[in-house]
Amino acid sequence: MRVFYEDLLQYDFIPYWSKYVDEEYGGILNCISNSGGQLLGEDKFTWSQGRWLWILGKLHELKKRGCFGAISRELLEKWMEGTWDFLNQHSIYGDSVCCYVLARDGRKKVDACTGRWDASIYADCFALIGMSQYVRTMEYRDGYGNVEALQKSIVKRIEAGDFLTEPYPIPDGYQIHGIPMILVNTMYEFIKMKQSLGMDVAEEIAYGRGKLELVLDGLYDGKGHIREHKSTEERAGKYLLDRHLNPGHTLEDAWFWIEFLEEFGGLEEYLPRICEIARTTFEAGWDPEYGGLLRFVDVEGGRPKGISLGGAYEKLIEETWDMKLWWPHSEILYLFPKLYEVTGDEKFLEYYEKSFTYVFTTFPDIREGEWIQIRKRDGTPEEKLVALPVKDPFHIMRNLIKLEELCL
Repeated sequence: MRVFYEDLLQYDFIPYWSKYVDEEYGGILNCISNSGGQLLGEDKFTWSQGRWLWILGKLHELKKRGCFGAISRELLEKWMEGTWDFLNQHSIYGDSVCCYVLARDGRKKVDACTGRWDASIYADCFALIGMSQYVRTMEYRDGYGNVEALQKSIVKRIEAGDFLTEPYPIPDGYQIHGIPMILVNTMYEFIKMKQSLGMDVAEEIAYGRGKLELVLDGLYDGKGHIREHKSTEERAGKYLLDRHLNPGHTLEDAWFWIEFLEEFGGLEEYLPRICEIARTTFEAGWDPEYGGLLRFVDVEGGRPKGISLGGAYEKLIEETWDMKLWWPHSEILYLFPKLYEVTGDEKFLEYYEKSFTYVFTTFPDIREGEWIQIRKRDGTPEEKLVALPVKDPFHIMRNLIKLEELCL
């Protein structure tokens, strides 16, 4: 397993993405067609730049442990420095707030839908994840102040409700899974950076644990599901937002929970519930006709149903529920071996083998390299926007890296 995934990273994914590194301004150019061979624009989403920095940092960290002989350490450091500089010089502005999208040279661009630079708190979180990894990897203590300022800004805005979530705003009256989910992982990365610098992390652990419990206690429905949107119990069985499940999100979050609790305590308490959620969600999301995970499903299985109020996210559910996306499938490649490691339950190995067969007969792009990231239900490529207009370097490589770590 280790040889397979390590070779995939160093002989396929890194050569592919090296073509899109911006040597002039730093960071990466990733407004790429789903077919993988055409650069469609030069905008830079902070979301993707932060993710790219995390990937580079982890590759560098593992290279120091003897992995990835075909990847140049000097090149990783050069790319990291360029991305770190781009984020700090251009993406972050004012009171440690992140711009959503910028021109190639770093000029800030106003988001067309909101009229603001700071159109998504997710951009801030991914910048923090990448910057934390950079400081940790490079032992760059002088960079800590910038990272800490961004972390405090994120927490302040989240707790005050002063943030946006483009491209999909939070509907009025709803609590969503995405915010506490991203905060668990963001805090985990921030904490690991602080620990590497010998700093106290009790406050950050408590904050991250609170968000984890918000999901596993507050958004858990008692039947093996995590509510992606939650309003009132009266609406729960009637409205599309309340009824739908996002299998990929839940299964991605499952390994966030495991890693956080394994590292900072409490895994034994929550592990039975996590296992139940993983099994129930995988079975509900798996397409019985073509295989693979459906993008959205109803809480009772199949096509999502319920009353729609016509919002942007509801339209997304209705129009793309049966698509097969790259990122949930990369998440389950890591989740199920991880669950097997912590439980010994061979059912999770069966899920892994089932997922592996589907993934590697569906997503790899033989012509261009990497994966064709968006596919129709039957597995044929689909040129359709699913969130940002980008081909993102994050999910697949992150999970290949996680698998590499699991095998060490």
